[in-house]
Amino acid sequence: MNRKVKPIIILGFLSPGLLLYGYYFFIPMIKSFYYSLTKWNGFSAEKTFIGLKNFKDLTSDKSFIMALQNTLAFMVFGGILVFVLCLLFTYLMTKKGFRGRKVYSRLFYFPNMVSQAALAVLWVFFFNPTFGLLNGILNWLGLASRDWLGSRVSGIVCIIFATSFAFVGFYLTLMLSGYDRIPDSYIEAAKIDGAGDIACFFRITLPLLRDVLVIAVTLWIINILKYFELIYAMFKGFSSAMNTLGTYMYAMAFGSAVPIFQLGYGSAIAVIMFLLVVIFTGIFRKAFDREGLQY
Repeated sequence: MNRKVKPIIILGFLSPGLLLYGYYFFIPMIKSFYYSLTKWNGFSAEKTFIGLKNFKDLTSDKSFIMALQNTLAFMVFGGILVFVLCLLFTYLMTKKGFRGRKVYSRLFYFPNMVSQAALAVLWVFFFNPTFGLLNGILNWLGLASRDWLGSRVSGIVCIIFATSFAFVGFYLTLMLSGYDRIPDSYIEAAKIDGAGDIACFFRITLPLLRDVLVIAVTLWIINILKYFELIYAMFKGFSSAMNTLGTYMYAMAFGSAVPIFQLGYGSAIAVIMFLLVVIFTGIFRKAFDREGLQY
């Protein structure tokens, strides 16, 4: 085939997807940037251009600052818990003699297939201060019960626990997939030299999983900065102090208990979320993404 024809054929195959991507993602993204510079309720045809006023107001908005702090807390502490559990389970499930790896990996992945709203109902009942299972266990042990969803600190702990339960299976699957491509000869050679299971994991397995780990952490940063469903379903009507950037953006743009309809202000929050994703993923990948190991 003539090489001059190939780019045209490739473009022909790509053009439907590119057109759909541009129409449903790129154009709305550009419009969102424009809306963030306006005062608009989302219904009227008239949009008042106000420049950077929405962004200036965000710097003094205590609710936005609290939502930003909550989001960063979920990202950092939740990420630490999720990836510590992932590495621990990866180590245990890849040890020689471990049986039922496929069964356990599917069990861990199962919560990721369940609706976030359904998981929220489950956790609300679990943490319920009156008849929740957690307080029931504490009372049975002779410990004091508490309103787990009623305060900001305990609410953050609950969300970190719930998100870890929901997503650890997804990132564990990535870790196990990365482990499967590591040649067995590397581990066998290390054991012949006298290395134990823990030494093999930290000195051979973990360095060879670096590329997969970088991708997994990047996906975690992206997902948690825009996380919405479970937090909104769990804390709607319980505590406004548990807002994240995603739930606060929704509340400002569309309202929660009371309609607000400040779509311009909500768009400004969405732009901040987009910039945070770009900044955090860019910094992380720049710091930890190295040339891939060949094996």
